[in-house]
Amino acid sequence: MSDSVKIMSRSSRILVIIMAFCLSVIVLGFVLHEYPPDRYMYVPCLLHLTTGLHCPGCGSTRAVSSILHGDVALALKNNLLIILWGPYLMYRGTQSVRSWIDQEPKQIWEPPKRSIFAFLILTLVYTVLRNLPIQALNSLLAPIGN
Repeated sequence: MSDSVKIMSRSSRILVIIMAFCLSVIVLGFVLHEYPPDRYMYVPCLLHLTTGLHCPGCGSTRAVSSILHGDVALALKNNLLIILWGPYLMYRGTQSVRSWIDQEPKQIWEPPKRSIFAFLILTLVYTVLRNLPIQALNSLLAPIGN
């Protein structure tokens, strides 16, 4: 590497990550707290607009907003999958950031094929169940506000 290219020190990379994370949390928290999805229109789901069906992501914004307001039950009602997978996705993101900070060689993580298959089956079952015309299932799985 040439002398003109400066490599960030480990502490500088940590500072960048902390600042980016804090800024993201502040902006997301402010937007979803001050402009909750139940009162303001965000980007609508095209599948729901055209077919009336709920996709696996329907209700995700309302679920995150509910978490920010401390209402876990409403978050689970709006989108169970995003709340269950959220901690796992944060864990994977944290691992990626940590490898960037430590300047480890970038490794592409490949989940086991069984995990991918299980996730796809779970998502498919969840999507079908939340769209069945059964009142008991709709009251448990369909997002509020659609």
